[in-house]
Amino acid sequence: MRILFTNDDGYDSVGLHAVADLFKSEHDIAVVAPDTQKSAASHAITLRPNVLKCREVEGYDYKVYAVSGSPVDCVKTAVSLVFPKPDLVVSGINNGRNLGSDVWYSGTVSAASDAAHLGFRAIALSLDNYNSTVGEFKKCAEFVKKNIELLTSIQLPPKSLLNINFPYGNPVGVKVAKMNTQMTFFDEYVFLENGVVSPEGRRVDTDLLEDNDEYWCKRGYITITPLLLDRTDYAVLKTMNEDGFLL
Repeated sequence: MRILFTNDDGYDSVGLHAVADLFKSEHDIAVVAPDTQKSAASHAITLRPNVLKCREVEGYDYKVYAVSGSPVDCVKTAVSLVFPKPDLVVSGINNGRNLGSDVWYSGTVSAASDAAHLGFRAIALSLDNYNSTVGEFKKCAEFVKKNIELLTSIQLPPKSLLNINFPYGNPVGVKVAKMNTQMTFFDEYVFLENGVVSPEGRRVDTDLLEDNDEYWCKRGYITITPLLLDRTDYAVLKTMNEDGFLL
C-alpha cells in the first residue's frame, strides 16, 4: 500500500515517526509535514503571491519532506508533486487530543479532511496527552498497524474520514462514537497592555453526555469517529423556502 504520513506538529514529531516507522518495511511510504509547529492551523492554506518551500530531509529510512506551510499545504504539495496517488493518508499521531470541537481547529484533522476532499482515504490519529513518551506513541501506532486492514475496509461515503483518539494510559477497549458538541473548553481573549491581546482558555465543568468521543476517551477507550465534510443542516434545509426574501 502507498501511504502518505503528515501532521501539524512538524516533520520531526515523535508521534509522526512512531507510526510511520511501523509501515516502512511493508509499504511504500513518505512523510510530508510542516517545517515548524502548526497546531490549531485548521484548514488554512497558502495563497498566491505567497510561495512555499519544500525540502527533503535526510537521516530517515524513507522520504521525508518539510514544507513551510500549513498541514493542508503539506497534503496538497504531497499529492501534487512529491508523493502522488496515495492509497491512504494518515495524519498524526498528534501530540494531544482532537476530541469533540477540537476538530474544528485541528491541523491534524484538517490535513486528513483535505485528503478526503481530494478523494483519498484518510485517517486522523491523536493521543490525549501533551507530554507523551516515544513508548506511548508506539503503543498507539501498534494499534493502527494491527487494525490497518479493518480500518481501510470500512465503507465510508465520499468526502469523509476517520478520526481516532487514543486515551492516556492503557486502553480498556474501543468505542465507535459520535463527535461531542458540548462546550468543554472556553476560549477567552483578554487585553494585556498596549493593545496586546492574550488568548486565554479554561476547561468548562461539563457533565459529558454518554456515547460521544470525549466521554469514552476520558474513560480509557480508543474512540473512532467517522466525520463528514458536508456541514449542511439538511433538516433545516427542508424547512427553508426561497419565497419571502427581498431582492
